[in-house]
Amino acid sequence: MFKKEMGALILALFFVSLGGLLLHIRIHPPSEEAFHWVPVIFGVISTFVLPFLFSNARTVAWAYLINIAAVVVGTIAMAAVSIEELEGPVTLDGVLLRSTFPDIMVLFAKLPLGHHILRHFRPKTIEAGVH
Repeated sequence: MFKKEMGALILALFFVSLGGLLLHIRIHPPSEEAFHWVPVIFGVISTFVLPFLFSNARTVAWAYLINIAAVVVGTIAMAAVSIEELEGPVTLDGVLLRSTFPDIMVLFAKLPLGHHILRHFRPKTIEAGVH
């Protein structure tokens, strides 16, 4: 049930997820600490499972919810790590460039991609507020 016109958005979601997964594995290898496996598991699901779920009208709503959950968990985890490692005074430069804020913004790119795919498959239910 793959919609050819959605291929570019699904591919973009795949690449954003793959980039985040590989970046996390490089920065925080799972072999160093058990806690590092949480984002790896979410990353593998986002990279290799969600594109298939997003490509089917029957499973697109589940993919959308899992995508949102991955963004929420990733945002909370990265913000917590950033706060934990905070040193010195809080400055705009420190928040924008020396924290996990840029990483969180890359993660947020998954939200409009998922939303646009969902709206394509279920345009009437989104507009009417029917779930």
